[in-house]
Amino acid sequence: ELPGVTYVVSTAGSFDLLVEVVCESDDDLIDLLNDRVRALPDVVSTETFVYLKLHRQLYNWGTR
Repeated sequence: ELPGVTYVVSTAGSFDLLVEVVCESDDDLIDLLNDRVRALPDVVSTETFVYLKLHRQLYNWGTR
């Protein structure tokens, strides 16, 4: 288990997985990527999206 992970989603398309991680600092993010994620034998590549500003966030998905 990785610290700070808020959700993991299996996807179809350009990416196999989307993982949201909340890190306390840039150094923590670098350590997580280099020492934990990219060190996993089945990880071929990563792409990182850093939030600059969160404009809206809702967690009312529920079931349909």
